[in-house]
Amino acid sequence: MVSLRLQQFPSRVRALMVAAVLMLGWITVAARAELLYFQKGGEVQAPASIEGNRVVIELAEGKYEFLRDDFRKIVPGFTPQREWDARRQEAQSAGFTARYESVWWAITNGLGSEAAAELRALHGIDPKHTPIARMVATLDKLERPGTDPELLEFCKALGISTSIARGSHVVLLHQQTEAEAEERVALLERVIAGYYLLFAAQGIELRVPERRLICAWFADQKDYLAFLHSQSADAFATTKGYYHPTWNAVVAYDALSSNRQQSGHETARARREELRQFQTTVDRLPARARLRVTLTGESARTVGRADALALIDRLQREVRREELLLDLERRAINEGTAAHEIIHLLVANSGLLPRHDAFPVWLQEGLAMQFEVIRGGRWAGISRANDPRLADWRRIQPPPPLEPLVRDSGYGRGYRRDLYAQAWSLVYYLRVQHPAQFLTFLDLLRGPDASLADLSPSERSLTSFRRAFGSDLETLERDWHQYMATVQTPLERHAPDPQLPPEPAPRSNRNRSQTQDRTKN
Repeated sequence: MVSLRLQQFPSRVRALMVAAVLMLGWITVAARAELLYFQKGGEVQAPASIEGNRVVIELAEGKYEFLRDDFRKIVPGFTPQREWDARRQEAQSAGFTARYESVWWAITNGLGSEAAAELRALHGIDPKHTPIARMVATLDKLERPGTDPELLEFCKALGISTSIARGSHVVLLHQQTEAEAEERVALLERVIAGYYLLFAAQGIELRVPERRLICAWFADQKDYLAFLHSQSADAFATTKGYYHPTWNAVVAYDALSSNRQQSGHETARARREELRQFQTTVDRLPARARLRVTLTGESARTVGRADALALIDRLQREVRREELLLDLERRAINEGTAAHEIIHLLVANSGLLPRHDAFPVWLQEGLAMQFEVIRGGRWAGISRANDPRLADWRRIQPPPPLEPLVRDSGYGRGYRRDLYAQAWSLVYYLRVQHPAQFLTFLDLLRGPDASLADLSPSERSLTSFRRAFGSDLETLERDWHQYMATVQTPLERHAPDPQLPPEPAPRSNRNRSQTQDRTKN
């Protein structure tokens, strides 16, 4: 087991100081993607290009074309995959430290694979740079593909017929198209690389499992629920994904099968058919004739041919907007769930969790939620302002007390939205504002000394927490609440009519260099 005890490793203290500064930096630096706000409602963060009056939103499955007038506001520049090359080139002319910071930016923005070559180049320049050496060693381990685990019995337990897709470190049992399965595997491999590089940089050397991690992806929610029922896991029926510790596997279902998605797409199909029929009527309309028309959601009107064609074009774009929002929602749910659940598998199989009960549930879930943010159909990286969790957090009034959460009060009885929001919020806050203490907390839980070993899980968590973060939980709780009141997503911060949050109250023991620009989360 790799120890995290700062007082025992002076060289590690230096590494942690660097990691702490960089951790704050990767919260400060933007997770960039275009920000687009529709006139008719809805907002997206996704790669886009503007060509004259045309706005083209670019997703993996295709392009969505709109007119500039369809938007209230467009904020350019928030695209990590586009920004990386320019950042790397600029850093190369600024020196070693700048190049290292750019690599760290890439890793925490979900671009670990893209940063691998630069990491190896930096290692060649300074082989004794400890964090880089650890990350390069991690890259070497990740290059060795795993072998398949035994799948027969698990496949039987799933109760469905599946196809198989493989990556270097995952095997996916699925009911989707080959292209969708390959995309899911690529996402999981990207998250896996980010997980290992993150902890390697912080001095935690984790093992890469020799066998591929097992993931299953149901096409239908009903089959997912049937599997949970067969495993006596009905308490998790409201979840979208589930980590099964006995099978050492994770399962999830396609959000496309949800009532919300099905209803939304059916409405869009009906509107498209209505517009197709209207188009047929207009095509037959004599040049100077006028037509009385009533369409869904539109007031009745009399139009000529030119006005009718303009109306069809506008309404088709509105249907396209609805389909775009549905598709992005599906991706955020599907890929966010996949990223969340693979972290549970990694924590259990990489050695971060030495015993199944070493971490309280809030910490296990809170850590997994740091990896689940999807923006514009791509993985956004590590510890971003989590759009759905942040909304859930804000609904908790008054903000929850700290000590019951640290004691794991209420956890272990299935999925509860408020408790998960609290777990995400606390881990997010601790990693951003107290990174070194957070690592100390992990150390105490991973390898408790004799005075902690005999405590109940609740007392062990609280005692370790006090040792890592100090005994003044009241002040820490207040700072946590005040800090979270300032957190916004990029779409919120740059909205046409933004609701600006209050600034956090100053803390005397907060280093000035830790102040961050929350517009870039």
